[in-house]
This record gives sequence, structure tokens and C-alpha cells, in this order.
Amino acid sequence: MSEPPPIQRPANARARRDARDDAAPIGPDAAESEGIERAQARLVELGGAARAEEPALGATLLEWPGRGPAFNHATCLRWSNGDWRDRAALVAARLQAQGEAPCLIVSDSLATPADLAERLRREGWLEIGREVVMWTRRAAAVPHLEGGLRLEAVTAVRADEYEAVERRIFGIVEREAADRRAALAAAIDRGLLRVYLVREAGVPVATARLMVEDGLAAVHGLGVVPEQRRRGLGRYLTTIVTRAGLALGASLVWLSVDVENAAARALYDGLDYRPAFAWQRLLSTD
Repeated sequence: MSEPPPIQRPANARARRDARDDAAPIGPDAAESEGIERAQARLVELGGAARAEEPALGATLLEWPGRGPAFNHATCLRWSNGDWRDRAALVAARLQAQGEAPCLIVSDSLATPADLAERLRREGWLEIGREVVMWTRRAAAVPHLEGGLRLEAVTAVRADEYEAVERRIFGIVEREAADRRAALAAAIDRGLLRVYLVREAGVPVATARLMVEDGLAAVHGLGVVPEQRRRGLGRYLTTIVTRAGLALGASLVWLSVDVENAAARALYDGLDYRPAFAWQRLLSTD
């Protein structure tokens, strides 16, 4: 009998197949859904905010004064029918003391009371954004694209270049650049984030961040520079980062996308990402 080849795929490796070849996978269970909600706060923390579990508030609080609602809000809201008004008022007072507008992240099917968002709206809180969390437990085949593309794992010493490309993709103001670079470099250096940059002929064209914690993989900051969109680069990079998350042992990979972004939702749907839950950003008008 001949000797086996020196390099073989492990017996338990995932089969190389298209994401939709099998029956529909089981959706996130309660523990995974709550893990995703916690991971959303963790991503904000890695972006530069201070994160604190606040039992008195019945919430997780993110604070970075001067950075607006994206970095100053309460999430993971677990309030009761009897105290939700008081808890909302405590959060509002805490954020106002920092000079920030009171902001809450309310996750459908996770926050309590179950109709918390509607109750808050009746009290004058205004919805300023809504996203849907999408998940998958398997990855599609990596699409073939023309030559000249290079996928680069970004190190802390290259964080400056990456940050500039990401800021351009998402229209982030330059005054935030120094703090963003410092937070990104620190997270990479500590092994908390894996960061990917796609180049074409040496020019950066797409970005993505990957965080794997507690058995879940989060894809964040995935985007393509404006002049290179609609060429398949988003599908290419999403597929690669999804595969990376699963290869690192995550039970599922998730991302969050604006409910109004039909093109992005169609892209992720085509890669077997499925909706888990929606979340709303509510701002106090008082």
C-alpha cells in the first residue's frame, strides 16, 4: 500500500461545498443571541469606548464623551414592567452628565419588557437607526475574481494605512483618525481583532474586521472603496472572512446591516446569511 500524501485535509474538516447545498441550518439559540448582543457592545469597546456592566442601570453602558450616540449608549437592556421608566431616566441622566444625548440600543426579542421599544417611543424616544443581525453557520465557495488581488492580514504597524482606507469607505471624519488608529492598533496587538485588507495591483480596495470571542465570530467594518464597488469584491471578502471565523472554531458568524441597505442584505442573503433579530437606536428628545 502506498504512503498517504504528506499533507491532507483533516477527517473532520468542513466539506468544500456551496453554502446552500444542505438543509437549512438551525438558527441561533438564546445563548448565542445574547452572545451576539454582548459582542456588539464589545466591538464598540474595541473601537475606543469604555464599556461597563451597570447593574443599577440594568444595562451595559458604552461611553466615549464627544463621540456621539455610536459610542455613547446603553445596550443589553433587561428591565421590568415596573422599573423601565426609572431605568431609562437613569441612563439618560448618566449620558447627559457626560454631555451626550441619551441613546438606547433596543434588541428585538432580547430586551425586556418585550415591547420596550414601543413603550419608549410613546415616551418621546425617537428611532434614529435600525439594523438587522444576520448569521450563518457555513461559508460559500470563494468566488473566482480576476488576478491582481491580494489579501493581507493587517498588523498593528500597518493600522494607520488600514484605518485611512476604512475611514474613506464609511465617510468618517478625519478628526477621529488618531483615536481610531490607536484603538485599532491596540486591538490587533492584543489579538482581539483580525483585520483584513484587499489590494488590487498594490492599491487598497476593501476592508474587514473579524472578532472571535465566546465561540461566536463577528464580521465588522466590511466595505469597498466607492470606485471599486459592484465588482464582486464584497462577496469575495465576506466569504473569506466567514471561512476564517468558522475555521477559528466559531459556532456561527454574524454581522449587522442597515435594514434600508437592500444591496448589502441581498449580498449576505446570497452567502447564506439569515436574519436573527433587529435592533433599534433610540434617542431621547427631552
